[in-house]
Amino acid sequence: MSTPDRGINPTPAPPSLIHRLRNLLLRALLRALCLFSPRIDGLLQRVYASPGLPVLNPSESYWQVPRAPIAGHGSGKEKGDTGVPDYADVVVIGSGITGTAFVRTLLDWERDNGRLGTKVVMLEAREACSGATGRNGGHITPILYAQYPPLVTTYGRDVATQIMRFRLAHVPTLLKVAREEGLVTDAQVREVETWDVYLDQGLFGEAKQWLETYEGEMGEQGKWRVMQGNEAVEELGLKEGTAGCVGTIAGAAHPYRLVTGILERLLREYSSTFQLCTHTPCTSVSVVSVGKGGEELYELSTPRGRIRTPHVVHATNGWAAHLLPAMRGKIVPARGVMSAQNVKLGMDAEGEGTWAGTRSFVLLPESVPHTYDYLTQQPVWKGKGGEGRWPRPAGEMMLGEGLANGPAKGNFEEMGNSNDAVWDEAAEEYLRGALGRYFADVDGEGKGEENKKEGEREKDVEGRVKSLWSGVLGISVDGQPWVGRIPEKVAGRRAPRERAAVPRGSVGTDSAEKVAVGLESEAASEMESELGSENAADEGTGVVRGPGGLARPGEWMAAGYTGEGMVHAWLSGKALAYMVLGLDGEGPEAEKADDRDMEMNGPQCAGETAESAMVETGYDEDWNAEDLGRWFPQVFRVSEQRWASAQIEELFAGFLSG
Repeated sequence: MSTPDRGINPTPAPPSLIHRLRNLLLRALLRALCLFSPRIDGLLQRVYASPGLPVLNPSESYWQVPRAPIAGHGSGKEKGDTGVPDYADVVVIGSGITGTAFVRTLLDWERDNGRLGTKVVMLEAREACSGATGRNGGHITPILYAQYPPLVTTYGRDVATQIMRFRLAHVPTLLKVAREEGLVTDAQVREVETWDVYLDQGLFGEAKQWLETYEGEMGEQGKWRVMQGNEAVEELGLKEGTAGCVGTIAGAAHPYRLVTGILERLLREYSSTFQLCTHTPCTSVSVVSVGKGGEELYELSTPRGRIRTPHVVHATNGWAAHLLPAMRGKIVPARGVMSAQNVKLGMDAEGEGTWAGTRSFVLLPESVPHTYDYLTQQPVWKGKGGEGRWPRPAGEMMLGEGLANGPAKGNFEEMGNSNDAVWDEAAEEYLRGALGRYFADVDGEGKGEENKKEGEREKDVEGRVKSLWSGVLGISVDGQPWVGRIPEKVAGRRAPRERAAVPRGSVGTDSAEKVAVGLESEAASEMESELGSENAADEGTGVVRGPGGLARPGEWMAAGYTGEGMVHAWLSGKALAYMVLGLDGEGPEAEKADDRDMEMNGPQCAGETAESAMVETGYDEDWNAEDLGRWFPQVFRVSEQRWASAQIEELFAGFLSG
């Protein structure tokens, strides 16, 4: 579930004496409050508890109707289904936008570099793309000027600039991906005007100051527009009393169709190396000995059997702490609520679109930036003939209540809540009538409201909502995503021991190199038969490893997007794939990066600041492996130091600071 994270992102400073003292005071305060408030005590218990597995009967999202053809792929119910394999080179847990970006990047990179052969298995607890990606608001809207000043304070200007450009890159990147996959129409991937609508004059004044700083330091002059109240009311159809708006260009999409469409292509093109297993939750991860040489692998347990692998990728966002207990209290699940509403904004009397489907909004009704609603709109079908594969969009308004509305107003039940089968009734009641809070011409509210009878207004509001559902976000307590190799201390288990890698070299699509890290000879023989034996491993070993060599075995993750998944997840998944491929200073391909004098383990490279490198590359580059050190924010990486310093008090401090 993706909701714009406005002011709740605390972006904490590195540990300092003042920082630690503040956290100690907050910790003492929270413990004291727990003695007197069962609700706060319950909140903290949920924060440090396992999110468990995704529930089996989630609420039905508007995006997921109708189901994609691959929704139940590999569940064991299909004719000819082979079930869970005994081994894979990489196992990805989660089939949302992160996992899909990871698999697409890895397999397409190998294809383009003549190294096909790495076996990848994707495990999904429910249907494909049934988690947050298939439940969000459809926004591709980076949060920029409001968070830029605190990011500068915390990390410095260079890193803050790099984070901003990383977010900005997701709009052109996802448009490019959709074009390459032939999904622009089906997935409705498009540029839109995006408007931050302020009802409070004081907050609007602060926003203009933030924007001035951001534009000046980011070189973004001319890309933003500020409208005062009367102008905004007239042009955007807002209610009288609106303080003003800040607008720029962002994106929107049908996220479910985008991800499932990509997965369809991957399953078709890489049928011998990529396997998707839906309705196959991973219940545990352990390290086991295999073979006779002391080699080890991870062993993942599922209700459909066990699978062994040298690489585990956690792409489960709000559920990440289920298999990574040390991440409890670091990534916290939180339940959000979304709606699809039949409101004819942006259309003329004949139902034709004027601006329908071309705008999105973040709606801020109060004096603090973390209380907001978010809105985008489906396009209006203008074609002729039948619906084709998917139903016609009809300009539905996709309205969600911002996560911070709950905790900020004393509703703590959504934090630490990973049950997306139901939703908060108060949130539902609010969403049913919220559009009239902002827009003047909404049926049953706004203009002419005084001329309607009470019963007529209630009927209008009741018939407006087409669909309601909930979804689970992954809240990072330090405000930044967690991406990269997971240290053994954080994973809670050591990485498998491996034998020395075989000599590297390119291989074709019908063969694969093998590394001796152990698998029963019968399974190894079966894989050798499938892939060809010209590069067979040593006798008695036979585990397939990524052709040309992958990074050393380990666990990896990309999660904790704090409601901003659509502007973090794709490039995080892509960066993670490059890391697992060994293009990040660990594997054989890193030597090529060394030849370019790239410094891959820090935010600066070849004497350039992250800012100057990003300005040079722009927003719509390929974001390739060779430049990973330039474009990927190093502050996103998982490290023991970051893990130790990230405390739940940071999240509460963000709420308290307003």
